[in-house]
Amino acid sequence: MAGSSVRRILFYLGWALLLAAFAAGAAEGLVRADPGRGLHPVSAHDLWYRLWPGNLVVTQIRVERLSPELWSAVVRPVLDLPAWILTGLPGVLLTWLCRPRRTLTPDEEQDLREREESMFLYDELAARAREDGHVDDDDMAPSHESQHFLDEAGLTHADSEEDYDIDMDGLPPPRPDGR
Repeated sequence: MAGSSVRRILFYLGWALLLAAFAAGAAEGLVRADPGRGLHPVSAHDLWYRLWPGNLVVTQIRVERLSPELWSAVVRPVLDLPAWILTGLPGVLLTWLCRPRRTLTPDEEQDLREREESMFLYDELAARAREDGHVDDDDMAPSHESQHFLDEAGLTHADSEEDYDIDMDGLPPPRPDGR
């Protein structure tokens, strides 16, 4: 039972991280939205610095006390990624891997089998119809074989006015300048 409760906690932690990823994406849009130029990715470091600069500096000092290389070689490159990736990727993994799994009741198993069978019913009926000699032609589908609007170069052309159903009588006469 203890493993089940840990999985549930990790599942909810994953959802919290996904919400944080959404919030980080929204904050990224607010921090760097340039009118007319679109959105630009913002690193987690820049976002953290703009939202809580004192906290970032204190964290950097504490990490560098442990090891200066740890900040420059590990932490800073990770913080150069967008914040929504740093929270979203672990959130997706936790929610997917720790999702609650339950056993199906016999009625639910039977319902699942029936749904799976009905999913492939059309394919089975179509295969039987082909075996019985019925063709795949749809007699209700429109045929466009007689209409040839594209020439060899892929350009459209009309053989006659009827090809485009243009009512030439309702058009104004052409101007002398050709427009």
